[in-house]
Amino acid sequence: MALRTGFVMEQTLGSITHYLNLRAHEAEAEPVVPRWLPVDYAESKVPWALAGSLRARRLMSDSVGEVDAFFLHTTTLSLLAHDLYLRRPTVLSTDGTPANKSSMRGAYGLKPESGAGARMKRLAYSASFRAARGFVGWCSWARDSLVRDYGCPEEAVAVIPPGVDTQAWAPGPRGDGLPRLLFVGGDFARKGGDLLLEVFRARLRGRARLVLVTPTPLPPEDGVELHRGVKANSPELRALYAGADLFVLPTRADCLPLVCLEALASGLPLVASSVGGIPDAVKSGETGLLVQPGDARSLGDALEQLIGDRRGLAELSRKAREDGVARFDARTNARRLFQFIAARCG
Repeated sequence: MALRTGFVMEQTLGSITHYLNLRAHEAEAEPVVPRWLPVDYAESKVPWALAGSLRARRLMSDSVGEVDAFFLHTTTLSLLAHDLYLRRPTVLSTDGTPANKSSMRGAYGLKPESGAGARMKRLAYSASFRAARGFVGWCSWARDSLVRDYGCPEEAVAVIPPGVDTQAWAPGPRGDGLPRLLFVGGDFARKGGDLLLEVFRARLRGRARLVLVTPTPLPPEDGVELHRGVKANSPELRALYAGADLFVLPTRADCLPLVCLEALASGLPLVASSVGGIPDAVKSGETGLLVQPGDARSLGDALEQLIGDRRGLAELSRKAREDGVARFDARTNARRLFQFIAARCG
């Protein structure tokens, strides 16, 4: 029996790619019949959790008579529709819970929350989560928080990462010259681009080339390529991945960045910070290396270790591609998500 499901999906950053990937694999949805309800982000004088939740509620209210269930990504949009979750079974999806992200607020340029404000926010989210039928975390970091911090039943929580098109994101021919280290990050400082540049100048110039994809303006310097204005999912961006040897993301705060999944699919070993959901993506010693955020010495040591062993780097590249296809293929994970919705809401 068909399960008409309203997909209420936040349109910010990696969530846009997630939305587009699900739409691209709508043919895999049976018995779920999607009705797409994107929630566009817009600057607002009130916090996005409130503004976005208001927009999501309007969309859900207008659609409640035409659907049998709801899927809502992200939980940022979930605050104001508890009654609708009770009328239509709902699955909530998140890359990281509010509790997960509370320690990262400073890195994102946000002020610490007051004790009373933080308690009220947690109560609001807890009420929202109690009314939901199921939960999807992009990684074990998010799943564990849903269970530990909000009391969600373990059996109702699934870990289903977003996916990437593993045919479009694929290895290309590698050059015979200096190894190419690729960094992709819109928020240059939060993503650790400044730290990477510092390490490159001190330890790697002349031994590798650094390819930076970021809108941040930077002065030209020897050994560094700067690519500005490169769009997500573009052929230009995929070509930069395909031509690199190693992906580096020394981020100070993140959930599960899609760039890590794109790198694995492209056969790029990862050197990345052990924050958020990144340890789910990087199998340290097998598909890359994990380093502590903000630690220039460990970052430099990891990069020197990998670029100094080209044969070992090639083996890591092979394993990265295999793992990317096995765990983060968009079609496979879309099918898993649709099946989970049907199981929880059907």
